[in-house]
Amino acid sequence: MSMRSPRLWAFVALCAIAIGIAGGYAARALNRSSSPELVGGETAANLRLSAAPDPPYLLVRSTAPDDSFRNLMTVPLSAPSAAGYVTPLECERAYFSAGRGVCLAAEIRGIVQVHLAHVFDEQFNRVHTIELTGLPSRARVSPDGRRAAITVFEHGHSYAVEGFSTRTTVIDTMTGRSLGDLEQFEVTREGRRFKAIDFNFWGLTFKADGNQFYATLASGGQNYLVEGDINGRTARVVRAGVECPSLSPDNTRVAYKSRVNQGMWQLRVLDLVSGVDTALSRETRSVDDQVDWLDDERVLYHITGSRGADIWMLRVDNRDAPSIMRQYSYSPSVVR
Repeated sequence: MSMRSPRLWAFVALCAIAIGIAGGYAARALNRSSSPELVGGETAANLRLSAAPDPPYLLVRSTAPDDSFRNLMTVPLSAPSAAGYVTPLECERAYFSAGRGVCLAAEIRGIVQVHLAHVFDEQFNRVHTIELTGLPSRARVSPDGRRAAITVFEHGHSYAVEGFSTRTTVIDTMTGRSLGDLEQFEVTREGRRFKAIDFNFWGLTFKADGNQFYATLASGGQNYLVEGDINGRTARVVRAGVECPSLSPDNTRVAYKSRVNQGMWQLRVLDLVSGVDTALSRETRSVDDQVDWLDDERVLYHITGSRGADIWMLRVDNRDAPSIMRQYSYSPSVVR
């Protein structure tokens, strides 16, 4: 990936977001759970499960104004708004599947901040650590747990700001070895080789086989949905206008965000079989996230407001308005 000089506005924008999130978390109690396994105090904000729940559960990054802030938490899908188990991992982004997870973290070494990817097991023990080349952005683990995809902003850039630079790398979660970044893959468009110096990839989502994938490729001011093969190190352009795709559990649809204007994204779902593309019109707020599918009919995503981040749930058939899945949470990962 070509080296691009830092942009002042990118730095200012990222700082503003960080300050807004950190400053916006106001204490608010959640509903108390009656589970006999709870330990702790009197409100759901400080109630804790004594052990991680069995699957299915929801893995989230806590943004609560308490000592769980930044830690990964697991909450039962049967009671996602109730108390959860606080893991020892502190992450900016995370994802988990089939016994392997990836935690994108920021740590201070002396006076320098470094960015790391920790591969962890089902007991939340770190098994591999990879140093990253930029700010954590997106993370996914393949359905079989054997591969992870990591996207970072290089040199402090954000893809919401003109001139951004990203790097998306695939790693083997069993060995911690890099399988290459997507800029090393051969890309075709309409059957012809497609290559440009301004390529940026982000938001990889794995197919069921753990080898094939979809991702976003940006070039020349346009965003494209690409379909790729990790073993073959190839990708092809499918269509334009897609950011942060997320493949449904049945592998037939892609949920993604579509830019409406600067700083405003709308969620949409593309049927990969029929080509029908549907706007999720019941969500009228901007959603700047790579969603996760709760099941074949509902997606999860975060919304950041004046008091912090919450995870919301939305049906993809536009039947119902969005509803809060869990407060004070970020980076949802459904563990089946």
